[in-house]
Amino acid sequence: MNSSLPYSSPEALARSTVGDSSGRTRATVSWGAIFAGVSAALALQVLFMMLGAGLGFAIYSPLTSENPVANLGMGALLIQGISAVVSLWFGGWVAGRFSPVGARATGWLHGFSVWGAATVGGVMLVALGAGWMMGDLSKIIGGGLSAAGQPAAAVAGGAVDLAADAVKRSGDTITSFVDEAVSNRPANGPANRGIRAKREVGFAVARFFNPAQEGNTAANRTAAVTALVEHAGMSQADADRAVTEWTATYERLRADLAAAKEAAATKAREAAETAANALALLSLCAFVGFLFGALAATWGGSHGAKCATTCDERKAIALSRRDSSGIAMNPVPVAET
Repeated sequence: MNSSLPYSSPEALARSTVGDSSGRTRATVSWGAIFAGVSAALALQVLFMMLGAGLGFAIYSPLTSENPVANLGMGALLIQGISAVVSLWFGGWVAGRFSPVGARATGWLHGFSVWGAATVGGVMLVALGAGWMMGDLSKIIGGGLSAAGQPAAAVAGGAVDLAADAVKRSGDTITSFVDEAVSNRPANGPANRGIRAKREVGFAVARFFNPAQEGNTAANRTAAVTALVEHAGMSQADADRAVTEWTATYERLRADLAAAKEAAATKAREAAETAANALALLSLCAFVGFLFGALAATWGGSHGAKCATTCDERKAIALSRRDSSGIAMNPVPVAET
C-alpha cells in the first residue's frame, strides 16, 4: 500500500502550532521579530545618512537661536524624510517576515511596533545628546525643541542690558551736571569746601532728576537752584538757567532711552514671532514625517507577513510534490504471504 505525505495548509499549520482549547488560532507577538525589524530600520537609516553625507545632501549649517530650521533646505529635509520612511518600511517588512505562523494575520502590528520602538529609541537618543546617531532630522527636532526657550532668554537678557545702559547713561549725565556746576568755584579755595560743594550739589541735582521724586518736582527744583547758589557760587539767574538747560538735556536723554526701549521691544517681538513660526513649521513637518513613518512600517509589516505566508505555501507544495514523486518512483515492496 502506497502512502504520501499529506499537504498542510498554512491555516492548518497555524492551528497545530498555536491554538487554544477550541482549536481557534491565537495570535502571538514575536519580540524577536520586532527587535530584528528595529535593528534593520536603524541600520538602513544610518546607511542612508552616510550616503547622504557623502553626496552632500546632509551638510547643514549650525542652528540659529531664532530660527531652528533656517539652514535646513527643503530638498535635504525631503531626502531625509524619504530615507526614514524607506528604512521604517523595510524594518516593518523584516518584522512581518520573521513573525511566527500564528501571528501572520497581525503582521501589520509587528510593523507598527517597529515604528513605535524606533521612535521611542530615537527620542531617547536625542535626549541623551546622541541625535547624530539617528541622522540630521533627529538632530533638528531635538535642537528645535531645546531652542524653544532661547528667544525668551534673549529678550530677557536684552531687557536687562538696556536697563543697565539706561542707568549708566543717566548717572553719567547727572555727574556731568555736577562737574559743570562746581567747576565755577575758585581754584584757590579750600579743598574741603570743594568736596562739600560737590556732595551737596550732587545730592540736590540727583534728587531733582530722580523719577521717584516726580511728585515733588517744584520743591526739588528750588532746592537744586539753592544748592547751586550757596555751594557753587552761582547767581540766582545763572543757577535757574543752568537747571532749565539741564532739564532739557535730561528730557532728550529720556526720549532717546524710550526710543531704544521701544526698538528693543519691537525686535524682541519679531524674534519671538519668527521663532514661533519656525517651531510651528518644524512641529508640522515632524508630525507628517512620523505619520508617514508609521504608515510605512505598518504596510511593510503586513507585506512581510504575506510574503512569509506565501513562502510557506510554496515550500509545502514543493515538499508535497517531491514526496509524491519519490514514492511513485520507489514503491515500497509488499511482503508475500
